[in-house]
Amino acid sequence: MDTERDKGRMKLENWVRVRLNESQMLVYAAEAEARGIPISTYLRDRLASADLMREELASIRAAMIDIGETLDELRDQVEKQPIASIDEKQATSEPSAVQIETLLLLRAMTGIQTLQMVTAEIERQGLKPFRIPGPPTRSR
Repeated sequence: MDTERDKGRMKLENWVRVRLNESQMLVYAAEAEARGIPISTYLRDRLASADLMREELASIRAAMIDIGETLDELRDQVEKQPIASIDEKQATSEPSAVQIETLLLLRAMTGIQTLQMVTAEIERQGLKPFRIPGPPTRSR
């Protein structure tokens, strides 16, 4: 007989056997026990979580490609303008307070891995990434 709880759940009928070494088994069993769930549920949740992370990473990579393409287009537009070159402008102009504040707020909301990817893309574009002057306030 189906209970209310069973109606909302997908029936799990397929089995997979997995071999683990003793240390893996002990670690996974301890983690499952700490969460109060069977080890099979714990491992299934870990697999689902890994799938989610893989999807998120693919999404971030796609966004980085889009950003790179947009930067390429913007760079091409800037190069066509009869103003000082990018190198001259970067070397001579100081960023405004609004630009620095915006940059710092965005950096505070961004993880270190994303910041590193963006910095690498800026360097790939042949630009010099903005660095906060002075000694670092914390190690990264």
